[in-house]
Amino acid sequence: MTDTVNARRRGAVKFVFWTVIAAVVMTLTVRSYMSGQMAEWFYHRAAASGYAVNADTFKDASKSNPATLQVTTGDAINGLVAIRVEKGDRLPRNTNGVIADTTVTKGRRAVLNGSTLQVLIPWEMKDAKGFKFKDTFKHKNIETWPWSGVWNVIIVALLGISLGLMAEGFTDMLGFKLEKIQHRATQR
Repeated sequence: MTDTVNARRRGAVKFVFWTVIAAVVMTLTVRSYMSGQMAEWFYHRAAASGYAVNADTFKDASKSNPATLQVTTGDAINGLVAIRVEKGDRLPRNTNGVIADTTVTKGRRAVLNGSTLQVLIPWEMKDAKGFKFKDTFKHKNIETWPWSGVWNVIIVALLGISLGLMAEGFTDMLGFKLEKIQHRATQR
């Protein structure tokens, strides 16, 4: 009887401890997402020289109704704004794509007119290796921060371990101790 009570107490302590750890990991993840840190790690540096933009602000533009972006300087993109970046530069906040100089030079999808950038074709359907896809300026010409992938793996592993051990503590607390199956070779 005493061993059962002690096992349940240990299970309760284990459950509470790993619940706190899981809550801390979840809070850290939500805080990182809500603060924009994850987005900044994904949209980290320019992979080509051009204009940093928020492609979501002009996704409905067309040749007959082009989006006109004001070319400015700054550390954040708010509204119909484009900021000049060179390859390897840190991207401004709220950037989700870079319109490369080669695209602007061709003048088919985007045109530079003095201090404004006109986006004529924000997206188009393309075909590559038999697959059709929507080619947009979103996610184009950007580099992610390399260590963000490691951070994501660590967070997922910590979350999995803490939730697994929390569940184990919960079953121990309730007295549902599962016996492991013993596998033995049968002799004939």
